[in-house]
Amino acid sequence: MTRVTRITVLVLLGSVLTGGAVVRAQDSQFGIRGPGTPGRWESVRSRSTGGAFGPFDPLSALTEAGLADVPQLTATAMQSASYRDAEIAGTTTALRATRFPLLNVAGRVHRRLAIAAGFTTYLDRSWDVTLRDSVALRGTLERYTDEVTSDGSIADLRLAAASRLSRRLAIGAGLHLLAGSTRETAERRFDDTTFHTVQQLAEVRYSGMGVSGSLLLGVAPGLSVIGWARADNRLRATVADTTSAETDLPRMAGGGMLFSPGPSVRFGGSVAWRGWARAGAGAFDTWTWSAGAEIGGGHMPFRFGVRGGQVPFGPGATAPTEFAAAAGTGRAFAQGRALLDVGVERLERRGGGLTERVWTALVGLTVRP
Repeated sequence: MTRVTRITVLVLLGSVLTGGAVVRAQDSQFGIRGPGTPGRWESVRSRSTGGAFGPFDPLSALTEAGLADVPQLTATAMQSASYRDAEIAGTTTALRATRFPLLNVAGRVHRRLAIAAGFTTYLDRSWDVTLRDSVALRGTLERYTDEVTSDGSIADLRLAAASRLSRRLAIGAGLHLLAGSTRETAERRFDDTTFHTVQQLAEVRYSGMGVSGSLLLGVAPGLSVIGWARADNRLRATVADTTSAETDLPRMAGGGMLFSPGPSVRFGGSVAWRGWARAGAGAFDTWTWSAGAEIGGGHMPFRFGVRGGQVPFGPGATAPTEFAAAAGTGRAFAQGRALLDVGVERLERRGGGLTERVWTALVGLTVRP
């Protein structure tokens, strides 16, 4: 148990120190026109079911009501590595990203009250764009290369509480603080080396807040449904203590169903709406759905699922679409006090002439002291 504790401390401490930041990243090209690429607020277990178990999972950051059934103090952290092929105008570029997108600690403080604190990635803002063009200087057409980069992310810091009011009913609420920063660079390099390279750097800091709530209802033995809603205010971008931009953030709502016909079989499904059109031109409201299952009890269950829907930002006049399939498993150690979850996801996004195909490997560690 001492060895498990040491490993857990190292994983959690590494996640906190990085704040969900990029280790080596080039995120989705669909987030360049907007404030970023929205993150996933689900644990490895939920991601491996396509996100279907996310609304019911107390270790995910999607809803709060599920926290009411946390039996003891539990901490979880996850790491993801994405391998992305972006194809546009017949050209394919290979990209890679490595992140620590989730850290959550939950536990009971009273017989009817549980709380949780942690962070997840709200928006990814790491990308690198290169443009070729020309300009007339002193009567001569000079070719140049513009390179614009952004490196960083915005984290969702959450404090949540939940209570089981009766055998069938649980409620929860959460407070969200959005914080993060990006290092943004714009550079122009002329083909004619007698011209100086022009470069501009900026450290952009972001802040915002939101509130959320959820309700979990046991409809019948083995059947539960959940509903949730969230409202975020504005994302404020600050450069050198001066507000450079304000972006309206979305209202969100969703629901899910979980069916357990037996102790070793679970089926789930969920749907969500997010009002990203508030973010301005080039942003779209989105609907997403997911369905998945977990089969097998004991120490090593098998999980699988699919998800699909729309992407809020893209290069076209309509919302891009996405579809993903996922699978995974887990293994318990130290008499169930430590759990290692692994998963893999295959994602495809299309819109505006751009296609992304992504393989993502997921690893999560959960400890119950």
